[in-house]
Amino acid sequence: MDGPTISIRRATEWDQSAIRALVRGERLNPHGLSWPNFLVAANEDGIIGAVQMRKHADGSRELGSLVVSREARGRGIGAQLIDALLASEHEPVWMITSAAFAKAYARWGFQPIDAPSAPVKVRRNYRMGSLAGIVSILKLRPLQRLVILERLSA
Repeated sequence: MDGPTISIRRATEWDQSAIRALVRGERLNPHGLSWPNFLVAANEDGIIGAVQMRKHADGSRELGSLVVSREARGRGIGAQLIDALLASEHEPVWMITSAAFAKAYARWGFQPIDAPSAPVKVRRNYRMGSLAGIVSILKLRPLQRLVILERLSA
């Protein structure tokens, strides 16, 4: 028996609070959570996943804030969100993720790069995430080493 129907769509202003709750609930970067940058996964119960394309002032684009609710994980929703977000992207895209998950993004063409090779705004977010990791250690949470991934032009 199939589960509830899930739709992937552009976010609306009515989705803003659900996006913030999902992102903050997973302790992801809480900055720049502007609904026009997001795609969401929704079912009859509401928003169960989200991803955004950050469009930086330097022209770089960063896939960020990928999150799926705990109850909806393991059904490919994150992959559907990434597929939809990247479908119309023809320029390079960067993302920051835990080193433990980096290989999973190779299917979309993402490869690890050294931080100095990334655009300035992506490096800034990387540094902020790395500092947050140090705070996690002080709160006795496990450290997750971050890496920057790049997807060249499609």
